[in-house]
Amino acid sequence: MSPVTRRYVLASAVFAATLAATSASALSDSKSAALTVEDRIAIAEAVAGIGLYADLREWNRVKSYLAARVTTDYTSLFGGEVATSDRDALIAQWQDLLPGFDATQHLITNIVVEGAGNDAVARSHVRATHWIDTRFWTVGASYLHRLVRTPEGWRVSAISIHRLYEEGNRAVLAAAADRVNAAAN
Repeated sequence: MSPVTRRYVLASAVFAATLAATSASALSDSKSAALTVEDRIAIAEAVAGIGLYADLREWNRVKSYLAARVTTDYTSLFGGEVATSDRDALIAQWQDLLPGFDATQHLITNIVVEGAGNDAVARSHVRATHWIDTRFWTVGASYLHRLVRTPEGWRVSAISIHRLYEEGNRAVLAAAADRVNAAAN
């Protein structure tokens, strides 16, 4: 048997065993159906979509990925308390800051989805950079998004960030907020 044929046979056997194990575990737990491939794609899209469309300032698209109420935990970055607000209030907070930057970029990678039934958790890495002219602030972190299945699809109900490192100057945050306030007046 050629090496290519052996790999094909081995890969087919592994796939068949994985499929059988997955099907058996899904059938044994009828209360919490396993997430489908479609669920996992929709969940990953919601996680990545929030960052992408916030960077593009497409707020209605950001809103489409959020549950009616969202809990945010930014304590690792800024201290303070965990907060829960409705999605419009959360988007308004982001609108009071992000447009003050010349550009932002949230690179969200390594999205791993877990869950069953109507609840899921997505863990990922993020590298978020915020620029004004040549000044910047970058934070590298891990995200934890909690999602719920709604009649409209998967929606993020909680976002938690755990800071790993920072680069640049945090002062650009205040400068961006000042720019938004000045443009509003």
